[in-house]
Amino acid sequence: MRVLVVKLTSMGDVLHLMPALSDLAEKHPGVIVDWMVEDSFSEIPLWHPSVKRVVSVATRRWRGFKLANIKEFLLFWRYLRSERYDVVIDAQGLMKSAVFSRFAKLNRGGLRIGFSGDSIKESPAAKFYKKTVVVDRQQHAIDRLRQLFSGGFDYALPIKDPNYSLSARRVSSRDLPTIFLFHGTTWATKHIPDSVWRELAELIIDDGYKVVLCWGNDLEHDRAKWIAKGLNHAHVLPKSSLTDLKNALSKASGAIAVDTGLGHLAAGLGLPCISIYGSTNSKLTGALGKNQTWVQSAYPCSPCMLKSCPKITNQVTMPPCYQELDASEIWQSLYEVIA
Repeated sequence: MRVLVVKLTSMGDVLHLMPALSDLAEKHPGVIVDWMVEDSFSEIPLWHPSVKRVVSVATRRWRGFKLANIKEFLLFWRYLRSERYDVVIDAQGLMKSAVFSRFAKLNRGGLRIGFSGDSIKESPAAKFYKKTVVVDRQQHAIDRLRQLFSGGFDYALPIKDPNYSLSARRVSSRDLPTIFLFHGTTWATKHIPDSVWRELAELIIDDGYKVVLCWGNDLEHDRAKWIAKGLNHAHVLPKSSLTDLKNALSKASGAIAVDTGLGHLAAGLGLPCISIYGSTNSKLTGALGKNQTWVQSAYPCSPCMLKSCPKITNQVTMPPCYQELDASEIWQSLYEVIA
């Protein structure tokens, strides 16, 4: 059976799909999976052993009708349609992903599968599928995807913890044990104060660990350098690929994260990690896996699910849901897991 999975973004969402693919491979040994994904995340699908081919898209870039974009889209079109599929399953549940799923060729008798209209925000997307699966929206994203696959492929949902099928973690014993600080994220409302990161770095180093910081853009690079400034055992990584980061994490001792894709990667690897949530809901999209701890803000309006905080003023420069964070408590929670 050859399957095309459409799951375009984001990094965390892409990693959320891994356990569903592991379930599918267990129930249908020998299944061959191709994965349509945004080009910025094209490294991730091949981490799963069932995935043979990655079909990269650039939906945002292709909105501009430039000659280069048109040529790029045509190359995508030819590459996608060079294969036929028994099943095309849209695991994103958006109009955009539903449309792109229709571009793929099906074998005779093939199926297009997706969420039912009342299971997703953009309910018209369900009209693009031949078979739909009803999934409760008020549950974790990983559980939703596992249910979509079990319903779509007609097998009983496995009653076991999620299996990302990522390489086993190998903690290095030759150097100082390493703690990663995942400070970078997309929404402004997911960021915790820089001063908390600095205090965490100092506490971690005082207890005999090395702090490592990664970054994805200039703003994150500047923040990482500020956190590490003057600390002998704080290291800012050079610009790294996602695969390089995955390999580095496989040798780490632990991590502390905001709501970010790298926190989900830590979960997939079983790396002990404390993840901090304010504007987002850990019960729906928290990093799920072995050795994962969620810190959900108790502020009255948390989780608000807003990308900008209406409480920000000239005097209040950070979302108030993070004002009561205690760096020593956060580090102690992780230390108790890894020590």
